[in-house]
Amino acid sequence: MIFDMRDGNVIFARFDGGDDFYESLYAVIEKYSINTAVIMSGMGMLKNFEIGWFNGKEYEKIQIDTPHELVAMTGNIEMKEGKPFAHIHVALAGPDKKLVGGHLFKATVNVTNEIFIYKVTGFKLERVQIGGWTPLTGRYVN
Repeated sequence: MIFDMRDGNVIFARFDGGDDFYESLYAVIEKYSINTAVIMSGMGMLKNFEIGWFNGKEYEKIQIDTPHELVAMTGNIEMKEGKPFAHIHVALAGPDKKLVGGHLFKATVNVTNEIFIYKVTGFKLERVQIGGWTPLTGRYVN
């Protein structure tokens, strides 16, 4: 279940327990025709999530199934290979109150997520393949 609303360039989205985080996020991205945006904040809980740390060559990933509090979320939305791409980092606290974090690859919402997104309209961000990685570039739009 997704609840969302918009005021100017600010979009609020709430995802409910059991929702696939990225499926829900991409549904909101499509609904509001987002191709460049900043994820201003996100909180709630996630479970069955995969996070990673980039060692300079590749991501070292871990899967955590236990529900964790979503303490912080930040990221951006840009175009990659002609489609919107969400690049998100998270900090999550487990039952032991210790943080884990990194690049978010997948997750299931546990209880709820509350996300604020700022849709950028003055420029367009895009990831372009250069060698072995895809740096973020941009250009102004009319």
